[in-house]
Amino acid sequence: MTAKILGTIFLFLAVCNGVLGQTIFENSRFKFQASIPDDWMLRQEIKADTLNYTIVGWGMPKVYTEMDKHEVENAVSITAIEHPRIKNLDDLVKAEFNRVKNAGTILNQVQIDSVEHTAYITNTLMKNVSYVSQQYFIFKNGRGYIVTFTATVGTFSINAPKFEEFYKTVVIL
Repeated sequence: MTAKILGTIFLFLAVCNGVLGQTIFENSRFKFQASIPDDWMLRQEIKADTLNYTIVGWGMPKVYTEMDKHEVENAVSITAIEHPRIKNLDDLVKAEFNRVKNAGTILNQVQIDSVEHTAYITNTLMKNVSYVSQQYFIFKNGRGYIVTFTATVGTFSINAPKFEEFYKTVVIL
């Protein structure tokens, strides 16, 4: 009975997403899915049966701001990781911020209110460019998931609402 209900719900979502110009992305190994707007471009997908992680990333449509003085393509990604050193949400958050510190300089990091998951907004400096990231951290079934939106300071507020809408479609199976 449950499989039939889930099948009906999934079919309903697929039809709704088709009407709204979205496609469903699903990773069966790491058990997550999300609705991807049709105007987002797949930019990265790391997947291999021998790896203990996967990353999939999309570019949002370019936006222009006076602050940046050019068009900028913001990024959205989902990272899933299964590693013996990551046993809980705190381990996942620490591992991610250590990774970021190795790639650039963290200027500011603020935990924000989130009803369901741990969330942060982080300002970083990488190669003399300032970025703002909003990240949701989830730990479920022995796996860590990080859903990330990265933008320039000038484009963050433009695309943050689109990221929030996207985040609502992310499902950990």
